[in-house]
Amino acid sequence: MLSAVKNRLLLKWLAARIPGGRRHSLNMQSVFIMPTLFGGIYFVLCLALFVLGTNYQNNLLLLLCYFFITIALLHMFISYQNFARLQIQAKGISTVYAGDDALFHIQIASHSHHRPSGLLNIKWWGHQKGIVIDLDEDKHHISLPRSTYRRGVFSLPRVTFSSDFPLGLFRCWTHLDFAQPMTVFPALEKHSLKHIPHQTISGDGATRAQGLEDFENLRTYQDGDPIQRIAWKSLACGNQPMIKSFSEPASQTLQLSVNPASRNLEQVISRTAYQVVELSRIQRPFSLQIGSHSYPASSGREHRDKCLRALSTIGTSV
Repeated sequence: MLSAVKNRLLLKWLAARIPGGRRHSLNMQSVFIMPTLFGGIYFVLCLALFVLGTNYQNNLLLLLCYFFITIALLHMFISYQNFARLQIQAKGISTVYAGDDALFHIQIASHSHHRPSGLLNIKWWGHQKGIVIDLDEDKHHISLPRSTYRRGVFSLPRVTFSSDFPLGLFRCWTHLDFAQPMTVFPALEKHSLKHIPHQTISGDGATRAQGLEDFENLRTYQDGDPIQRIAWKSLACGNQPMIKSFSEPASQTLQLSVNPASRNLEQVISRTAYQVVELSRIQRPFSLQIGSHSYPASSGREHRDKCLRALSTIGTSV
Protein backbone atom coordinates (compact mmCIF):
# COMPACT_ATOMS: atom_id res chain seq x y z
CA MET A 1 0.00 0.00 0.00
CA LEU A 2 2.83 2.38 0.86
CA SER A 3 4.48 1.67 -2.47
CA ALA A 4 1.22 2.46 -4.30
CA VAL A 5 0.88 5.78 -2.44
CA LYS A 6 4.53 6.58 -3.16
CA ASN A 7 4.02 5.74 -6.83
CA ARG A 8 0.95 8.01 -7.11
CA LEU A 9 2.75 10.92 -5.42
CA LEU A 10 5.78 10.47 -7.69
CA LEU A 11 3.61 10.39 -10.82
CA LYS A 12 1.78 13.51 -9.65
CA TRP A 13 5.10 15.30 -9.13
CA LEU A 14 6.34 14.16 -12.56
CA ALA A 15 3.14 15.39 -14.21
CA ALA A 16 3.86 18.88 -12.86
CA ARG A 17 7.57 18.80 -13.68
CA ILE A 18 7.45 17.01 -17.07
CA PRO A 19 4.01 17.54 -18.69
CA GLY A 20 2.79 15.08 -21.31
CA GLY A 21 3.22 15.74 -25.03
CA ARG A 22 3.93 14.00 -28.31
CA ARG A 23 7.41 15.54 -28.53
CA HIS A 24 10.03 16.11 -25.83
CA SER A 25 13.34 17.97 -26.07
CA LEU A 26 15.36 17.05 -22.99
CA ASN A 27 16.69 19.82 -20.75
CA MET A 28 17.51 20.52 -17.09
CA GLN A 29 13.80 20.38 -16.26
CA SER A 30 13.38 16.81 -17.47
CA VAL A 31 16.79 15.16 -16.90
CA PHE A 32 17.88 13.51 -13.66
CA ILE A 33 21.44 12.41 -12.91
CA MET A 34 22.94 10.35 -10.09
CA PRO A 35 26.07 8.19 -9.58
CA THR A 36 25.76 4.53 -10.49
CA LEU A 37 26.87 1.71 -8.19
CA PHE A 38 30.23 1.78 -9.93
CA GLY A 39 30.30 5.56 -9.46
CA GLY A 40 29.59 5.17 -5.74
CA ILE A 41 32.52 2.76 -5.36
CA TYR A 42 34.63 5.21 -7.35
CA PHE A 43 33.87 8.04 -4.92
CA VAL A 44 34.57 5.78 -1.91
CA LEU A 45 38.00 5.13 -3.45
CA CYS A 46 38.53 8.88 -3.84
CA LEU A 47 37.59 9.40 -0.19
CA ALA A 48 39.99 6.65 0.90
CA LEU A 49 42.82 8.25 -1.10
CA PHE A 50 42.04 11.62 0.46
CA VAL A 51 42.09 10.20 4.01
CA LEU A 52 45.34 8.32 3.40
CA GLY A 53 46.99 11.32 1.74
CA THR A 54 45.96 13.61 4.59
CA ASN A 55 47.01 11.28 7.42
CA TYR A 56 50.37 10.43 5.92
CA GLN A 57 50.83 13.89 4.37
CA ASN A 58 51.44 12.24 1.02
CA ASN A 59 51.04 14.82 -1.74
CA LEU A 60 51.08 12.18 -4.47
CA LEU A 61 48.01 10.46 -3.00
CA LEU A 62 46.24 13.80 -2.68
CA LEU A 63 47.15 14.67 -6.26
CA LEU A 64 45.80 11.30 -7.44
CA CYS A 65 42.60 11.88 -5.43
CA TYR A 66 42.08 15.32 -7.00
CA PHE A 67 42.74 13.87 -10.45
CA PHE A 68 40.07 11.18 -9.96
CA ILE A 69 37.57 13.77 -8.69
CA THR A 70 38.27 15.95 -11.74
CA ILE A 71 37.55 13.00 -14.03
CA ALA A 72 34.27 12.36 -12.19
CA LEU A 73 33.16 15.99 -12.52
CA LEU A 74 34.01 16.04 -16.22
CA HIS A 75 32.14 12.77 -16.63
CA MET A 76 29.04 14.24 -14.98
CA PHE A 77 29.08 17.25 -17.29
CA ILE A 78 29.67 15.18 -20.46
CA SER A 79 27.02 12.62 -19.46
CA TYR A 80 24.35 15.29 -18.97
CA GLN A 81 25.31 17.20 -22.11
CA ASN A 82 25.13 14.02 -24.22
CA PHE A 83 21.77 12.95 -22.79
CA ALA A 84 20.18 16.41 -23.04
CA ARG A 85 20.74 16.43 -26.82
CA LEU A 86 17.93 13.93 -27.31
CA GLN A 87 14.67 14.92 -28.95
CA ILE A 88 12.07 12.17 -28.66
CA GLN A 89 8.76 12.09 -30.53
CA ALA A 90 5.86 9.65 -30.47
CA LYS A 91 4.88 8.30 -33.91
CA GLY A 92 1.75 6.37 -32.96
CA ILE A 93 0.74 2.83 -32.05
CA SER A 94 0.25 -0.06 -34.45
CA THR A 95 -3.12 -1.81 -34.73
CA VAL A 96 -3.38 -4.36 -31.94
CA TYR A 97 -5.92 -6.99 -30.91
CA ALA A 98 -6.37 -8.22 -27.35
CA GLY A 99 -3.71 -10.79 -26.47
CA ASP A 100 -1.16 -9.48 -28.97
CA ASP A 101 1.77 -7.14 -28.36
CA ALA A 102 1.23 -3.50 -29.24
CA LEU A 103 4.13 -1.62 -30.82
CA PHE A 104 4.65 1.97 -29.70
CA HIS A 105 6.67 3.73 -32.40
CA ILE A 106 9.17 6.36 -31.27
CA GLN A 107 11.48 8.61 -33.27
CA ILE A 108 14.76 9.66 -31.64
CA ALA A 109 16.73 12.60 -32.99
CA SER A 110 18.98 15.39 -31.76
CA HIS A 111 17.98 19.03 -31.31
CA SER A 112 21.61 20.19 -31.47
CA HIS A 113 24.38 20.05 -34.08
CA HIS A 114 26.11 17.18 -32.25
CA ARG A 115 24.67 13.69 -32.25
CA PRO A 116 24.26 11.87 -28.91
CA SER A 117 26.42 8.80 -28.36
CA GLY A 118 26.42 5.62 -26.30
CA LEU A 119 23.78 3.08 -25.40
CA LEU A 120 20.25 4.19 -24.57
CA ASN A 121 18.01 2.01 -22.39
CA ILE A 122 14.26 2.31 -23.01
CA LYS A 123 11.55 0.68 -20.91
CA TRP A 124 8.03 1.27 -19.61
CA TRP A 125 7.54 2.91 -16.24
CA GLY A 126 7.94 0.33 -13.47
CA HIS A 127 9.28 -2.40 -15.75
CA GLN A 128 12.63 -4.06 -15.18
CA LYS A 129 13.32 -5.00 -18.79
CA GLY A 130 13.15 -3.02 -22.01
CA ILE A 131 15.20 -2.50 -25.14
CA VAL A 132 18.68 -1.08 -25.70
CA ILE A 133 19.72 0.91 -28.78
CA ASP A 134 23.05 2.31 -29.91
CA LEU A 135 22.80 6.06 -30.50
CA ASP A 136 25.92 5.94 -32.69
CA GLU A 137 24.01 3.98 -35.33
CA ASP A 138 21.79 5.60 -37.96
CA LYS A 139 18.61 3.97 -36.65
CA HIS A 140 16.20 6.75 -35.71
CA HIS A 141 12.91 4.84 -35.40
CA ILE A 142 12.28 2.24 -32.71
CA SER A 143 9.28 0.16 -31.64
CA LEU A 144 8.68 -0.46 -27.95
CA PRO A 145 6.46 -3.54 -27.39
CA ARG A 146 3.71 -3.64 -24.78
CA SER A 147 1.60 -6.66 -23.87
CA THR A 148 -2.19 -6.43 -24.01
CA TYR A 149 -4.68 -8.64 -22.21
CA ARG A 150 -8.15 -7.17 -22.81
CA ARG A 151 -9.98 -4.85 -25.16
CA GLY A 152 -10.56 -1.17 -24.43
CA VAL A 153 -8.90 2.24 -24.56
CA PHE A 154 -5.95 2.70 -22.19
CA SER A 155 -3.52 5.48 -21.35
CA LEU A 156 0.07 4.49 -21.95
CA PRO A 157 2.37 4.78 -18.91
CA ARG A 158 5.47 6.91 -18.92
CA VAL A 159 8.52 5.68 -20.79
CA THR A 160 11.91 5.66 -19.02
CA PHE A 161 15.02 6.58 -21.01
CA SER A 162 18.44 6.18 -19.39
CA SER A 163 22.12 6.25 -20.29
CA ASP A 164 25.42 5.93 -18.40
CA PHE A 165 27.63 7.23 -21.20
CA PRO A 166 30.65 7.52 -21.32
CA LEU A 167 32.32 5.64 -18.42
CA GLY A 168 29.39 4.43 -16.34
CA LEU A 169 30.09 6.68 -13.33
CA PHE A 170 26.82 8.60 -13.64
CA ARG A 171 23.41 7.62 -14.89
CA CYS A 172 21.12 10.10 -16.65
CA TRP A 173 17.45 9.27 -16.97
CA THR A 174 14.03 10.73 -17.61
CA HIS A 175 10.40 9.59 -17.45
CA LEU A 176 8.37 10.91 -20.39
CA ASP A 177 4.62 10.94 -20.88
CA PHE A 178 3.66 10.97 -24.57
CA ALA A 179 -0.08 11.45 -23.90
CA GLN A 180 -0.90 8.57 -26.25
CA PRO A 181 -4.14 6.61 -25.76
CA MET A 182 -3.88 2.98 -26.84
CA THR A 183 -6.97 1.34 -28.35
CA VAL A 184 -6.90 -2.44 -28.04
CA PHE A 185 -9.33 -4.04 -30.49
CA PRO A 186 -11.25 -7.18 -29.43
CA ALA A 187 -9.62 -10.56 -29.90
CA LEU A 188 -10.76 -12.21 -33.12
CA GLU A 189 -12.79 -15.43 -33.07
CA LYS A 190 -13.52 -17.04 -36.42
CA HIS A 191 -17.18 -17.03 -37.36
CA SER A 192 -19.09 -17.70 -40.58
CA LEU A 193 -20.06 -14.84 -42.85
CA LYS A 194 -22.83 -16.77 -44.62
CA HIS A 195 -25.68 -16.09 -42.21
CA ILE A 196 -25.27 -12.37 -41.67
CA PRO A 197 -28.65 -10.65 -42.22
CA HIS A 198 -29.00 -8.32 -45.20
CA GLN A 199 -30.25 -4.78 -45.19
CA THR A 200 -31.87 -3.71 -48.47
CA ILE A 201 -30.95 -0.30 -49.83
CA SER A 202 -32.27 1.62 -52.80
CA GLY A 203 -31.31 0.31 -56.23
CA ASP A 204 -32.53 -2.02 -58.94
CA GLY A 205 -30.23 -4.86 -57.92
CA ALA A 206 -28.85 -5.28 -61.43
CA THR A 207 -25.26 -4.72 -60.35
CA ARG A 208 -23.54 -7.50 -58.46
CA ALA A 209 -20.57 -7.31 -56.11
CA GLN A 210 -18.02 -9.74 -54.72
CA GLY A 211 -19.63 -11.80 -51.99
CA LEU A 212 -20.11 -15.24 -50.49
CA GLU A 213 -23.65 -16.35 -51.41
CA ASP A 214 -24.26 -17.13 -55.11
CA PHE A 215 -21.84 -18.96 -57.41
CA GLU A 216 -21.08 -16.88 -60.50
CA ASN A 217 -18.18 -18.34 -62.51
CA LEU A 218 -14.65 -19.75 -62.46
CA ARG A 219 -11.55 -17.67 -62.90
CA THR A 220 -7.80 -18.38 -63.01
CA TYR A 221 -6.07 -18.88 -59.67
CA GLN A 222 -3.89 -15.98 -58.48
CA ASP A 223 -1.40 -15.76 -55.63
CA GLY A 224 -3.19 -14.90 -52.39
CA ASP A 225 -6.54 -16.49 -53.31
CA PRO A 226 -8.06 -18.60 -50.48
CA ILE A 227 -7.38 -22.32 -50.89
CA GLN A 228 -10.96 -23.28 -49.89
CA ARG A 229 -12.28 -21.62 -53.07
CA ILE A 230 -10.18 -23.74 -55.45
CA ALA A 231 -12.29 -25.82 -57.88
CA TRP A 232 -10.80 -29.21 -56.97
CA LYS A 233 -12.88 -31.17 -59.49
CA SER A 234 -11.52 -29.07 -62.34
CA LEU A 235 -7.98 -29.44 -60.99
CA ALA A 236 -8.40 -33.25 -60.73
CA CYS A 237 -9.22 -33.35 -64.44
CA GLY A 238 -5.77 -31.94 -65.24
CA ASN A 239 -6.88 -28.38 -65.84
CA GLN A 240 -5.06 -25.35 -64.46
CA PRO A 241 -6.09 -24.23 -60.95
CA MET A 242 -9.36 -22.29 -60.99
CA ILE A 243 -11.09 -20.23 -58.29
CA LYS A 244 -14.85 -20.19 -57.65
CA SER A 245 -16.26 -16.66 -57.77
CA PHE A 246 -19.38 -15.75 -55.83
CA SER A 247 -21.54 -12.68 -56.04
CA GLU A 248 -24.46 -10.95 -54.36
CA PRO A 249 -26.73 -8.09 -55.37
CA ALA A 250 -24.94 -4.80 -54.85
CA SER A 251 -28.20 -3.32 -53.65
CA GLN A 252 -27.96 -5.36 -50.44
CA THR A 253 -25.59 -4.61 -47.60
CA LEU A 254 -24.77 -6.77 -44.60
CA GLN A 255 -25.89 -5.68 -41.16
CA LEU A 256 -23.92 -6.66 -38.06
CA SER A 257 -25.44 -6.23 -34.63
CA VAL A 258 -24.32 -6.63 -31.02
CA ASN A 259 -26.59 -6.67 -27.98
CA PRO A 260 -24.65 -5.20 -25.01
CA ALA A 261 -26.93 -7.16 -22.64
CA SER A 262 -25.96 -10.52 -24.13
CA ARG A 263 -24.81 -13.20 -21.67
CA ASN A 264 -21.87 -14.29 -23.82
CA LEU A 265 -20.99 -10.69 -24.69
CA GLU A 266 -17.25 -11.19 -25.10
CA GLN A 267 -17.75 -14.07 -27.54
CA VAL A 268 -20.26 -12.05 -29.56
CA ILE A 269 -17.87 -9.09 -29.68
CA SER A 270 -14.95 -11.29 -30.79
CA ARG A 271 -17.01 -12.93 -33.54
CA THR A 272 -18.37 -9.62 -34.74
CA ALA A 273 -14.86 -8.16 -34.79
CA TYR A 274 -13.73 -11.08 -36.98
CA GLN A 275 -16.62 -10.44 -39.36
CA VAL A 276 -15.74 -6.74 -39.50
CA VAL A 277 -12.15 -7.57 -40.43
CA GLU A 278 -13.11 -10.15 -43.05
CA LEU A 279 -15.78 -7.99 -44.69
CA SER A 280 -13.34 -5.09 -44.83
CA ARG A 281 -10.73 -7.36 -46.39
CA ILE A 282 -13.04 -8.31 -49.26
CA GLN A 283 -14.26 -4.69 -49.47
CA ARG A 284 -17.87 -5.59 -48.73
CA PRO A 285 -20.05 -2.74 -47.35
CA PHE A 286 -21.69 -3.44 -43.99
CA SER A 287 -23.43 -1.58 -41.20
CA LEU A 288 -23.07 -2.08 -37.44
CA GLN A 289 -25.69 -1.77 -34.71
CA ILE A 290 -24.57 -1.72 -31.05
CA GLY A 291 -27.56 -1.27 -28.80
CA SER A 292 -29.05 2.11 -29.68
CA HIS A 293 -25.91 3.23 -31.54
CA SER A 294 -25.75 2.59 -35.27
CA TYR A 295 -22.94 2.96 -37.80
CA PRO A 296 -24.15 3.35 -41.40
CA ALA A 297 -23.04 1.00 -44.13
CA SER A 298 -19.63 1.67 -45.61
CA SER A 299 -16.36 -0.08 -46.37
CA GLY A 300 -12.64 0.59 -46.18
CA ARG A 301 -10.04 0.77 -43.45
CA GLU A 302 -11.47 3.87 -41.83
CA HIS A 303 -14.88 2.24 -41.45
CA ARG A 304 -13.24 -0.94 -40.15
CA ASP A 305 -11.26 0.91 -37.47
CA LYS A 306 -14.33 2.94 -36.45
CA CYS A 307 -16.36 -0.24 -35.95
CA LEU A 308 -13.56 -2.07 -34.13
CA ARG A 309 -13.07 0.94 -31.86
CA ALA A 310 -16.77 0.92 -31.07
CA LEU A 311 -16.66 -2.81 -30.30
CA SER A 312 -13.62 -2.37 -28.04
CA THR A 313 -15.40 0.17 -25.85
CA ILE A 314 -18.62 -1.78 -25.21
CA GLY A 315 -19.20 -1.91 -21.47
CA THR A 316 -16.31 0.42 -20.66
CA SER A 317 -16.33 3.95 -19.32
CA VAL A 318 -14.92 5.39 -22.56
